[in-house]
Amino acid sequence: MPSGLTSSLAAVPYPDVPALPHHLRGRYVLSVRIAWTGGDGERLTAPLRQAGPVLADTLREMPYTDSHTVHSDPDFPHAYYGDSAVLRDLDADAAGEVLRRTGPEAGRMCVVQINHLGGALAEPAANAVPWRAGRYLVRLLTGGEREEGRALLDPAFAVLAPWTLGRSPNFAFGAGDRAEGLHEPETAKRLAGLRSRYDPAGLFGG
Repeated sequence: MPSGLTSSLAAVPYPDVPALPHHLRGRYVLSVRIAWTGGDGERLTAPLRQAGPVLADTLREMPYTDSHTVHSDPDFPHAYYGDSAVLRDLDADAAGEVLRRTGPEAGRMCVVQINHLGGALAEPAANAVPWRAGRYLVRLLTGGEREEGRALLDPAFAVLAPWTLGRSPNFAFGAGDRAEGLHEPETAKRLAGLRSRYDPAGLFGG
């Protein structure tokens, strides 16, 4: 694929409740998302549309101001716990085990999201974006209290530990109290120095 094209997928076990559309109730659904700023998008994404049965197809050209709708997130505040792992590679058996631990048998609704990295994001730049060697970003989310979420998701992240480079500071939802792994050691040291100089009172948190 061109380096400017990126994709992600989410696996979500939807509960069987009347508030959901009929075609989603009680189903374990895989959602594939695409972002591409060039032309010829229909040709590039055609193989995905032919990969299997499709419950809904919302792939389309959209203005940047609508880009936040790609994930179909609720438009109201809601509490959840989540964390992430940036991986050098994604082992198929390990991914299957993560899906097993967070799927319909988990006992509570979890969301597994896998983002494709690399491309332009892997190119060196003079900023604090961490783990540019990562090929995949795995994000796990669940509702409820932090400790309950941690007890469910931490063992799933442990499955991915052999391939984990670190965590993404953009996706530490309720797990931001743990700073380890958010940046490479040298970057973390530089950021700590900048914070000590410009924000000694911790006004911006984190």
